[in-house]
Amino acid sequence: MRKVYNLGDDLFLAIAFISFVVGVVLRMMGIYEIALGITSRSLIFNAIICLLFSIALSLYDLAHVDRKA
Repeated sequence: MRKVYNLGDDLFLAIAFISFVVGVVLRMMGIYEIALGITSRSLIFNAIICLLFSIALSLYDLAHVDRKA
């Protein structure tokens, strides 16, 4: 019996958390743009996209849980 642990969900959650925290801290400090045109708003948007992708991976895993057993 093999237990499969998907790292993708946790990876996207970690990326979302880090980009959200960095985006909020930069916004609170009054820094609106970092290097290469990355803004604090784009970091927060990236966090939202990563969370949605993590939810999609979780739902995909739930839908196919009977095939993995």
